[in-house]
Amino acid sequence: MDDTATPTPAPIPASMDDTDRALAAALEGNVRRPTREIADEIGISAPTAKRRIERLRGAGLLHLGPVLDLHAAGYEYLLIIGIKVEGRSPLLVAGDVAALEPALTVNVVVGACDVEVVAAVKSREAVSTLLAESLVAIAGVAHVDSALALEVWKFQRGRLTAPHREAPLRRDRLDPLDLKIVHCLAEDVRKSNRAIAGELAISESAVRTRIRRMQANKQLSMATPYPIPARAVNDAFVGLRVRGGMSRSVCRALSAIDEITFVCTTLGRHDIICCIHVTELEELTEVLHDKVISIPGVKSTAPSHCIKQLKHQSLLGLVL
Repeated sequence: MDDTATPTPAPIPASMDDTDRALAAALEGNVRRPTREIADEIGISAPTAKRRIERLRGAGLLHLGPVLDLHAAGYEYLLIIGIKVEGRSPLLVAGDVAALEPALTVNVVVGACDVEVVAAVKSREAVSTLLAESLVAIAGVAHVDSALALEVWKFQRGRLTAPHREAPLRRDRLDPLDLKIVHCLAEDVRKSNRAIAGELAISESAVRTRIRRMQANKQLSMATPYPIPARAVNDAFVGLRVRGGMSRSVCRALSAIDEITFVCTTLGRHDIICCIHVTELEELTEVLHDKVISIPGVKSTAPSHCIKQLKHQSLLGLVL
């Protein structure tokens, strides 16, 4: 027998057990919390805790990552774009759209449009290039119906248990070294400060100080682990028309709904656009009909049910 043979790896879990759920709960508030501290809290060894966290991430059951504030990263323009398709499969069109760097989220939908896109760009010139050149050059794109986000009230992956009450303030921009640190965290949020310092050829104390400053200034968040749903999601983009002068109160009410992950006022298409994130179709109907339409000031809704998600990034969002 060869004693140097590689051991058989532990099986990848198909779902989370009680220990896995305890690990996810222990990471709530700080996804970079030390492994030994977590292990002591839930009564397992540090190697077991580390191994289980990595297995959960590798199996696609738990997402751990930083959230970088959209404005702090320098993205001045957020667009919600509906695309009507002719002569080609919407799936193929959406795949080409997903290859564009500004596209953050790309979904094939059933509704007034065939594809819904959330895109972020840093300049007015980039807005023009995306809308007038990049998108219309894709085969099958028949019409582009765009909306410019004016006030982004909520933008996150998964759900939020404590939504803000007022429209968020814009954050100061991060400098190039800050962004390098963030991208190291995006590769592996549990990477040590020492490892990041080694990669960037700076001191460990500089990494620690900058991360703490970005968190304190609400430019960066590493507070929320996201258990990835075991079933397919039934997300929907919903455009709303609202009564004059009531946009902010409607946005505030929408932001307080747990199942809504994105809310903004817009210029073009609709007064407000939001995104509902659920796993069951019945739940989608309940949220739309019982929670959204009943909000005072909502005149009408135009939902688009997402049937296939081609792209979804988790780095950029809104830090609250």
